[in-house]
Amino acid sequence: MGNSKNHKYSVNSIKPLWYLVVGIVTISASHMSFSLDLIGWIASVPFLIYLSITKGWESRLLFVLALIVAWSFVVLKIITPPIPYMMIFLFSVPISLFHLPAYLIWNKFKNHKWSVLIFPAILTIMEWIQYTYTPFASWGVSAYTQSHSINIMQTVSLFGMAGLSFLIYWFNISITEIIVNKKATYFTFQIPLAVLTILIVFGAIRFDLSKSNANNTITVAAVGTDSEVSGLPLPTKESNEKIKEGLFNRTRLAAIGGAKLIVWNEAATFILPKEESTWSDSLSSHAAKLKISLVASYVMPVSESPFKYENKYLFISPDGVIVYSYHKHQPVPGEPALKGGEPLKVIDVAGSKIGGAICYDYDFPYMAKGFGNLNADIVAVPSSDWRGIDPLHTRMATFRAVEQGHSILRSTRFGLSAAITPYGEMVSQMSSFDRNNKIMITHLPAKGIRTVYSIIGDSFIYICFGLLTIIFVNIYQLRKQNNKVQDQINYK
Repeated sequence: MGNSKNHKYSVNSIKPLWYLVVGIVTISASHMSFSLDLIGWIASVPFLIYLSITKGWESRLLFVLALIVAWSFVVLKIITPPIPYMMIFLFSVPISLFHLPAYLIWNKFKNHKWSVLIFPAILTIMEWIQYTYTPFASWGVSAYTQSHSINIMQTVSLFGMAGLSFLIYWFNISITEIIVNKKATYFTFQIPLAVLTILIVFGAIRFDLSKSNANNTITVAAVGTDSEVSGLPLPTKESNEKIKEGLFNRTRLAAIGGAKLIVWNEAATFILPKEESTWSDSLSSHAAKLKISLVASYVMPVSESPFKYENKYLFISPDGVIVYSYHKHQPVPGEPALKGGEPLKVIDVAGSKIGGAICYDYDFPYMAKGFGNLNADIVAVPSSDWRGIDPLHTRMATFRAVEQGHSILRSTRFGLSAAITPYGEMVSQMSSFDRNNKIMITHLPAKGIRTVYSIIGDSFIYICFGLLTIIFVNIYQLRKQNNKVQDQINYK
């Protein structure tokens, strides 16, 4: 590992290893649980400085190791019982490998005049590939570092998470360029700063305007469960009957409270295959008696060796008709659930179009886009978390609401239930870890809104591809010209 000797800045006065240590700290401090929004804008800077001042395969190998360690600490923060520690590397290694190309490619071409755009463009594309085509969903995406900043969150209504991630990475690389080269250009200072300022103002105005108009609302409720079922051994029949009784009693109280749509937690109870017909009849009877729309989520074991189950919900109309049966489309890696594939559907409830997904499904923006295409007003999301991702996982769902302009009713076991507006505001929330009656009754806008992103989709990703194409064509042409000049010199 060798240091570059002609750098203009005192970055060389600090041992390179310290930049790796600080980079591990900033990455782990900016992502997932216990994160600080502001650090997201500088999280990658120490790693980028390290790459700028070192050379050789040994330094690059050390960098890869540091990147994996950083993301392992990030994932470690969300590992609490009953999640096994092996899950750390199941997520940290793939996320690190998705980030690695952006660092290395930028470093190779960092002397090009447009190199400041290479890093954000590649990382944004790699994030998109991850949450669109892999089972790791959108965990680790830079946009989530701003989950506490509701004004900045409004930007995802324009270009989705890709646009916000690009801006965050642009700031990281710009700060690096200023520190290393002691020079600010339009691309490293004025333009990104102007874009951020405009987007903050846009977000503030958009969110404030959402409060200035009176909206028709629909009364909804999230109903919690006493069930702790998560695998074998299954609860006894007696304890399961008590769980069902508790669910029906809370559902009745929510209906008395005026709820038109009632959503249970994911895995609210378990039902054996031979019992499902009787169970569905019971659900239909209760919905009809209470005159409610009910999203009743449960698991049904289908085999014990290996252990497999169906993770599903039934959507039941106020007249007791089962209008939709949905199986979880995206089981969490390692979850022994059978993968569902039903076409997405929206159901009319008191004039609102209601859709539904299950927990991890809504970590994939394409799922929310599907409901956006159906003009959903509200999406019910029965969920089941654990202490380590509470309330982070619910905050992640707010991005889906802002992206597509629909409300979300997230009913969560072992976590935070929330009613989320199309602007990402949690107008009501209830933690399953608090002492409460496990009933959250609230109001959500009866109608969703159209967003730019719901119309143009992932167009920003195509812009990133186009930008990289232009940059690398330019690099190729410059090298071709330089080689031609060098050949002429050698000839003379």
